[in-house]
Amino acid sequence: FTATMYATSASCVMPPPRALLCLVVLSLLTLASGGASGDRPRPSVHHVKQEAAFKSVRDLSPQDFVVDSLPGLKEEPPFAMYAGFMPLTNCTHKKLFFWLVESERDPANDPLVLWLNGGPGSSSLAYGFWTEHGPFRLQQDESSGDIFPSPYQYAWNKIANVIYVEAPVGVGFSYSDVRSDYFNITDAESSLDNFRFLLSFFEVFGDKFGENDFYITAESYGGHYGPTLAEQLIDNPNDINMKGLWIGNPGINSDWYYNVNEYAFVTFLWNHGLIPLNAYVAARDACGWTEFLKNCTRDFTHPSKECLAATTTAVGYMPSPLDPYNVLVPTCHTDDDDEDKALARDQHVAKQFPFLAEFRRRHGLENSLRFTYDPCLNELTPQYMNRKDVTAAVNIDPDHDTDGRWPGDAVGWYYNQGPEGSKKDIALIYPKFFKMRPEWKYVVVSGTADAAVPFIGSERWIACLDRPIKNDFHAWYMNEDVAGTVLEYDLITFVTIKACGHTVPTYCPEQGLLMLSKWLDGSF
Repeated sequence: FTATMYATSASCVMPPPRALLCLVVLSLLTLASGGASGDRPRPSVHHVKQEAAFKSVRDLSPQDFVVDSLPGLKEEPPFAMYAGFMPLTNCTHKKLFFWLVESERDPANDPLVLWLNGGPGSSSLAYGFWTEHGPFRLQQDESSGDIFPSPYQYAWNKIANVIYVEAPVGVGFSYSDVRSDYFNITDAESSLDNFRFLLSFFEVFGDKFGENDFYITAESYGGHYGPTLAEQLIDNPNDINMKGLWIGNPGINSDWYYNVNEYAFVTFLWNHGLIPLNAYVAARDACGWTEFLKNCTRDFTHPSKECLAATTTAVGYMPSPLDPYNVLVPTCHTDDDDEDKALARDQHVAKQFPFLAEFRRRHGLENSLRFTYDPCLNELTPQYMNRKDVTAAVNIDPDHDTDGRWPGDAVGWYYNQGPEGSKKDIALIYPKFFKMRPEWKYVVVSGTADAAVPFIGSERWIACLDRPIKNDFHAWYMNEDVAGTVLEYDLITFVTIKACGHTVPTYCPEQGLLMLSKWLDGSF
């Protein structure tokens, strides 16, 4: 590898371990001397101060990322926070934004948990941090209109140190100086960048967290992000103390809404009374779904024209508005009489949840089916996080101009929707996990009210892994009531959360925290 290659390439290659330091040093010297600039653009205006203060990963320390306080926070939190742009090891033109919150309990000994939201294209700050299991919830003063964070009782950092990362590059605040990095991102590229982030993170925070048990947790399209990152830990040299992989309501192979085969989605709709029996039976028969749950070898990923026509007819009966991520809860009705605001929310769903938008286009439902997933509390997060005083507090230069787009993606951002991206069958990685890392803990968690990635499909692909049952199907409890079910196979566990939606910590925060605690301490 040469400095010129590193400086001019829009992609980054993992060098041999002994070449890491030489490559970084040569690259920095080349850039400093003005040579080998190639097609690598100069930093845009809003990154100038950030780049001027740039340090190599080896020169960074936790102190560079300290978050002293947050605007509007009324009391000092009982835990430390760190946030900022982490340059990726051997790929420093890419920077992922992260926010680390230490455990309230025992940060030196509690596990370190990485959290990745899905999408693809969803911000782990906008969702994981602010609306799922972060340490705060945003509130608005009724008289002044001021938005402020307040402590959240079901935060995951009650029992763990948690890192929230906006990934891949181009999501939220994370960025690349090479614009072509935003186009046609693949699972392989995003997983390698997430691995590079971990190398950088532990280079900086290794003295604090290098010996803590480390877990990867991910949700939705995180069903791709989490396992492919775990695979990088197997395939590349590292000394990360990895202990397990948690994925929630994960898109894994073809049986989730708007993918290839919609068995789980359409069956779920019928089971919940949202489409009529005759339409479901027509789709079942046209698609050959009578064998879906028992035939793990048949290829269901190439539905016929008759199958697609029948499923389009069936989903056309769906009532509207509907939250497909939890069909049991009401939707957000704030200012529903204001058509402009209703349209803006609809456009937000189309932007932040592109598969929902594509699902409507695929079935010709653009004008008849309105998805209003976005919970009302989400309306506060962009207002707060796009403020200059807030971005400064989390170590984003005050001149870092997001143009109010956060948590949106960069212009031209696109994630591969073929076999290198959303159509990749992630279930095929699990036998490798079982063979190479049988000591890791693996769990799949499903809220049973989620129509988008229904538990039916998750239960099926896990069963098709053909692992022997270690602990048969049984209930788990919270407050002396059934909270869900557990089916423990050899090396992998399937857990459901009763009557809960796609984002378990949002819809069922108490159950979500208890579930995480039980999984970490092995008490399921």
